[in-house]
Amino acid sequence: MARGTPGLIRTHCVSVRLTDEEFERWKAARDSTERKELGAWVRAVVEEALQGHPGVPGDVPKVPEVNEAAFEQLAQAAADLRNVARALLQAGRDEAAVERVLTQVGEAAMAVRGLERQ
Repeated sequence: MARGTPGLIRTHCVSVRLTDEEFERWKAARDSTERKELGAWVRAVVEEALQGHPGVPGDVPKVPEVNEAAFEQLAQAAADLRNVARALLQAGRDEAAVERVLTQVGEAAMAVRGLERQ
């Protein structure tokens, strides 16, 4: 996974001196989130404060809990659809149409997981 935002280059560096106690508090607060780097956490906290976002400062958005039964049904439907698509392709049917349907099912599976296609 690439770090940062594609096409965005950060060119400014801000240095902050902390006491040992401040540093430990910042690290502990960062550790309560899923951020790995202290700098990324500080940037997130400041940006959230400037934009007035509620929640845990610097927290990484969580993927919502998946409805496991719905996901299993969708996964089975996708497998069944792949079998139908394979049969259609072997019978000489429109490959582009089959591909569109498979893409739609894949996007539905991602949506159930709370993810977006990149």
